[in-house]
Amino acid sequence: MKAGNAPSEKPTFRKAFIRSQLVSFGSTAIDFSSSLLLHHLLDVYYVTATTLGSIFGAVTSFILSRNWVFLNRHGHIRKQIVRFLIINTFSIFANTTGVFFFKENFDFSFLVSRILVAVLIGIFFNFFMNRYFVFR
Repeated sequence: MKAGNAPSEKPTFRKAFIRSQLVSFGSTAIDFSSSLLLHHLLDVYYVTATTLGSIFGAVTSFILSRNWVFLNRHGHIRKQIVRFLIINTFSIFANTTGVFFFKENFDFSFLVSRILVAVLIGIFFNFFMNRYFVFR
């Protein structure tokens, strides 16, 4: 088997964490830009725009996490997708309700609410669940 076809070694925790944060930043950029465009340009209700943006970001995150962050291209993709969907369903719900919570209770702007919630969920939930549950 050629070296290019051999399964890659798992990255160290530090390397995976750094890569994960880069992917998170890129996925969040897609998430935010699409949700802001939907809400501000197309007048989509902010809760719906948040959910749709989260879905776009999640698809980006799965592809990059599988192929670059956790180097698990040879894992069972169906199991990974199911696990990822479970985690991201919760994540999307938490993002949506978190934005609603901060916007409605503290009158934070939509953008400030999105940033605050995304950072909290991305660092304290998504990385660990993806590393130890989805792409283990």
